Formats: sequence, C-alpha cells, structure tokens
Amino acid sequence: MIRSTRFAITALAVLGVTALAGCAQPDVTDVATGGDGDKPTFRFAVVAEETGNFAGYGTQLVAGVKAAVKDINAAGEYNFTMEPVIYDCQSDQAICVQKTRQAITSDELPVVIGPIVSVDIIPSAEVTNRAGVPHLVMAVLPAITADYDNTFRWGTQNDRSNQTVIDYVEGNLKTGEDVAIVNATTDFGKGGAAIQTEQLAEIGVTPALTIGHDPDQADYTPVITQLKELNPRYVLLSDSNPADVAKLLRQSKELGLESEWIGADASGSIDLAGDAAIGYMTVSPWYPTEEANSASLAEKLQAQGIEIPGWIAAMAYDATIGLAEAVATGGTTSEEIWSGLEGLSEFDGLARDGWDFSKDHMGLTSSTIAVWNGAGYESVWPN
Repeated sequence: MIRSTRFAITALAVLGVTALAGCAQPDVTDVATGGDGDKPTFRFAVVAEETGNFAGYGTQLVAGVKAAVKDINAAGEYNFTMEPVIYDCQSDQAICVQKTRQAITSDELPVVIGPIVSVDIIPSAEVTNRAGVPHLVMAVLPAITADYDNTFRWGTQNDRSNQTVIDYVEGNLKTGEDVAIVNATTDFGKGGAAIQTEQLAEIGVTPALTIGHDPDQADYTPVITQLKELNPRYVLLSDSNPADVAKLLRQSKELGLESEWIGADASGSIDLAGDAAIGYMTVSPWYPTEEANSASLAEKLQAQGIEIPGWIAAMAYDATIGLAEAVATGGTTSEEIWSGLEGLSEFDGLARDGWDFSKDHMGLTSSTIAVWNGAGYESVWPN
C-alpha cells in the first residue's frame, strides 16, 4: 500500500481560509458564490474534465459542487462561506495531473475534489497522496481507496456495484438463458469484466461470450453480430466512455439485437443514444426519480444547467456538503480536513444517507439498478 505523508507536509494548506478571493491563474475558474462578506471564505480545488471526451462527467461534477455551495452559503449555518476554484483538465491525463499539482502547490488549496475518470484520477491521487492532501473522489476502481489512504470515495466502488448487477441476474435469469459480457479494453472495462466473471461463477453462471473492444471504434457491428449469434438474455457492459456506450446501444437497435443491456451510468450516454437508450438498465448510487429528496436534488442540479442529472452530480453535491461539515468540525488545514472527513460516520447527504468514512474511506456499500423509459428512470432492483 502507498502510505501518505499526511502529517509531514502541512504548510501547503495553512491558508485554507482567507477573507480575500486571491488571484486566480489564467487557466483557473474562480467561482463567486455570493457568500456573506463578513465571514471568511474557504477555498477548495475542483479538478474536472469540463471539456474533451469526458466533458459529460466533468460538467456533472462541477454542477454538483456549485449547487451545494449555493445552498451552503445561502443557509449561513457555518462561520465561513465556501468557494470552489475550478480547474478544467480537458480530459487529458497530463493536464489533470498538472492542474492538481498547481492547486495544492502554487495555489495552496488544502483539499481536492475530482477528476472523475480513472485514468485521470489515479495519477492525480499520486500527487495529492505524496503531499498529504485529502482527495475527494467518485472513481469506482477499488484501487483508488485501497492504494491511496488520502482518498475519500463519494460513491460506490465497482465491485459493490457489479455485485448489484449479478444479484439482479441471479434473481431474473431463467433456465436456458445466457449472459454475455462486453467490455472496453481499459482499466475500468477489464476490471469490471473480471469482477463480473468472478461474481457470476459464485452463482454458478459462466458467461457464454466475453468480448473486449478498444475504445473509440467507429463501428461496433462485429460486436453486435457476435451477440446476435448467441442471443443472450443479458449483456453486461463495462464501458465508461459515453460515446461508445451510445454507439453500442444504437447499433444494437439498428441490427435487431433483442438482448437487455446492463451497464454503468456513463454521463451523457442517454442523450447520445436517443431512442436506442430506451430499455437500457444502469447501475448507479443515485437516480433523478420522483421521490422527495431525489426530486429536490434533481431540481437543484437542473438549475445548474444539467438537463439529465446523473450520479456524479449527486455525489458531488453530497461530497461538498460533507466537506463543509469536515471543515466545521475539524479545521481548515489538510490535516484537519482529513480528520474531519474521517469523522463522518452515518453522515446523511441529500443524495444518499449513511455516508461512512471512519474506517476504509469507502463511502457507500450499495447501488441500485434502474431502466431508462425514454422520459425518466424506473427503479427495477432491489425490488
């Protein structure tokens, strides 16, 4: 395990709270929040893929943070206001690392939220871990909290989410029906496929077909053709690229594949797939349903310009609320924020209740499955 130099470096975060906004670098968005001018302002870093291939993820992250900051400052319950400093890392791993380093060194911010995608977050976490800076993440890879003890996962890691998928399959698969796995040849995709294969074996099911595909293919007809020959009841999809998910769904409909797809909630894929997304089941820790808390949060996120709020925005909202509580109870340096976050046990957010970071920093232990009906999500599992 990579252990942090948590207590060795504290000077970076001494200026976590300042009465002034400070001078932002040209490539930083300094977000005004309309807080109380009589209170000091706590500034924190948000590194997000706002542009590039994963802009759907980054925009959701930023929207969740902004919605929470707006509510926190309006409520006035803390003796400080909050101000996110947002760094667009352009869906580029090297830029994400550079922006993370800038945030905690030259800009002296004591805590970082994001980025989202695993190829971006892991090297960014390497930077924060070495500096002893707490890092709030939504990434689903188990390694992000297992290997970096400065990370706090505001979401559900993929072995837990995949177990939810396998539980659904076990409860609904009929005798004589098959299951296939389709995965991107990325860390996320290969890791998800391996976990699903192992978990299926535990219920006595062997995937009849496993297909790996390189990302960003123009045509997935060969994949769909193989699936049509087998005609499985379920296709378990491990792919985090919204464009690829949408292409697979569209081409499945065009070629007449009748299998039911179950995959991750890749932000933006529903919009990109259009009518082909109808019937697509996704596993996620949160959905914008008509339930009271969910509907309330969805409205807040839509007010930030997110037409279809996703789990990343919802988790970012709760993460920002949790960060405010950690600062209020712990303090404003990296070390104090770290301790404050570890003190969040059975912490209730608006998206989810029962957040717990007291032991393994894992956050949540369960997800749900919902199907897109063309107008919204309908929960299908757990029953």
